[in-house]
Amino acid sequence: MKEIKQISVYGCGGTGSHIINGLARINHALKQLSKPEIYVTAYDYDTVSHENVGRQAFYEADVGHNKAKVLIDRVNLYYRTNWKSIPVKAPSSSKCDMVISCVDTVKSREFIAKAWHRKETYLIDCGNSQTSGQVLIGQFDGKLPNIYNENPDLMFGDEPKEEPGCVDEYFRQDLFVNSVVATHALHFVWRLLRWESLEVRGVFFDLNTGVSNPVKICGES
Repeated sequence: MKEIKQISVYGCGGTGSHIINGLARINHALKQLSKPEIYVTAYDYDTVSHENVGRQAFYEADVGHNKAKVLIDRVNLYYRTNWKSIPVKAPSSSKCDMVISCVDTVKSREFIAKAWHRKETYLIDCGNSQTSGQVLIGQFDGKLPNIYNENPDLMFGDEPKEEPGCVDEYFRQDLFVNSVVATHALHFVWRLLRWESLEVRGVFFDLNTGVSNPVKICGES
């Protein structure tokens, strides 16, 4: 297994905000287990709006401030870490060991897929619709498949259509769908860091039906 020390999170909104908080819990658990800590860099150019409070991991006092900075500053204060926030979109190259993509457009995914990454870098892609979602984990030139090569629709699919501003945000995305996506992604990270293995390499779920379909690793029955 490739050693994971540095993790980059692209997008700190609906899913990414929960990912950042979960990575802080993982890092704390690793310290308790006397395992090496992780270093996280969060990327997001957007600022917190009133509409983000509640569904995303933000509070009214955060409104108007950069999302990545708010989250990382909070983690650094409460967990005594030295993580970094960068108020820009995903970079065109990365030297980290794992990328967690929480972007919400196919154009952004295409940019991440075409970016330069080191061999065997892990990539976790998180996505969701109103009440369903998927989390896929792969590698850039590693033992696990490159998820963007395997699932080109993630990059070249149709963008969601614009909806009238009168449609409430909980119609577009249900209250807990992002946190469920984040939990699945965080479980992959925890499995790799704690047990150095994976049982599956992805999951598709629907909150309304309760159906959850895993993506098995090649060779499993």
